Amino acid sequence: MQIESVGVKIRFKYAETLRKTLLSHDVIDTSLDFIRDENHLIIPITLSKNDARQLLLSSSSIEGFELNIFNFPQKDVQPKNLYEAASIYIPENLHEFIPKAYDVIGEIAVVEIAEEVMDYKKKIGEALYSLFPSLKTVYRKASAVSGQLRTRGLDLIAGEKKCETIHLEHGVTIFVDACETYFSPRLSYEHKRVADLVKEDEIIIDLFTGVGPFPLHIAQNHNATTYAIDINQKAIKCLERSLVLNKLKGHINPLHGDCRELASSLPKADRIIMNLPSYSQDYIDVVCQILKPGGIIHFYQFVATEDGKDHVVSILKQELAKFGWEIKEIIDFHKVRESAPREIHACLEAIIALQST
Repeated sequence: MQIESVGVKIRFKYAETLRKTLLSHDVIDTSLDFIRDENHLIIPITLSKNDARQLLLSSSSIEGFELNIFNFPQKDVQPKNLYEAASIYIPENLHEFIPKAYDVIGEIAVVEIAEEVMDYKKKIGEALYSLFPSLKTVYRKASAVSGQLRTRGLDLIAGEKKCETIHLEHGVTIFVDACETYFSPRLSYEHKRVADLVKEDEIIIDLFTGVGPFPLHIAQNHNATTYAIDINQKAIKCLERSLVLNKLKGHINPLHGDCRELASSLPKADRIIMNLPSYSQDYIDVVCQILKPGGIIHFYQFVATEDGKDHVVSILKQELAKFGWEIKEIIDFHKVRESAPREIHACLEAIIALQST
């Protein structure tokens, strides 16, 4: 689309000086594109010709300009975020319910949509789809993550029906089935953070590995051995796909099954990862069976913001005591992410051992 506007035409030799002068006075019309011919640049401005002439004549460094009305191409303005992209389709009184957050997993986006704007879910999906050229699919969260397999219902709202994708995370390639497995890109930093703590030749057991992001990050940079367990067979299949997509320094043993049932066949571990925050406390008996005394546990919990560290420590102490173990040293406690209003997904890292006699 062409728009008539006042413009300044100048030879390329003086164009940068002109641009900086106009920019310093905030008079460039940013809704229009510059025009170029063989020898000249034409810059659209927001001033009248008379005001522009006075401004330019006051600058002795600008020579040989021409002021006139030109036909400028209008810029194709792209929305910066989902709010801007979706707000044109949704009544203003409902703008507060436009989603502010979403997950992008490879070529798939997953968004939670409030009931108040559910009638506009397709428009929200199309708006999100338009923001990322690489997207092929947009799903709405149709249920919470639940069940042993840790899956959720998904409702296709834009693009093609697609579940499998490849997600890149800090140089690690992760094969994900977004429909049949649990994976959160919001844990990207946590995956790398834990991996960076691992020492060479450690034995690590990830009791609830999902598609294996923790083991993959560990094996990328460390000569360590990780036993990656999950009860969801599809998740283990995804991890097996990832093994051939990455050049790994360490070794990963993918194991399908219940970690409690597999415990007797596992070696003693230097470190155990327990990222099942709703139920990790129910598997402390497994930890006490397979962790070397003096080993490290990464114990994840959902906890109310006001409870924090003391509450998580209390839970772990209570469960360990049932099996004759105790916390020897608390290494770290930190918030991984906000998980719900006034609730955090937290990690307690501790050295645990048999109780002193």
